Amino acid sequence: MESVSRSDHTIDDIINSMTDEEYKKALEFHKFLISITKCTKGILTIEREKFIKLAAALMECSPIEAFEIIRKMQQYGWIKDLNKDYVIVNINKEK
Repeated sequence: MESVSRSDHTIDDIINSMTDEEYKKALEFHKFLISITKCTKGILTIEREKFIKLAAALMECSPIEAFEIIRKMQQYGWIKDLNKDYVIVNINKEK
């Protein structure tokens, strides 16, 4: 049996990592966010509830799953801030 070094990964990194399907949804949603926020330097003024509903519709998933993906996008640095009334998208982030 081989031992695996855990110094490279924390338990949060492992738990919060995206599956392949989540990554594809997140990538497409991030491209959409970039396209609609380029002229406002990454700032989208929208209520959080409406933003999550929009994400769920575009990702074709439940609002809960969409919110989980959005939180992972925030942890990955694709979304800089998710506030009650606005979202700041990292428009310089290349994947």
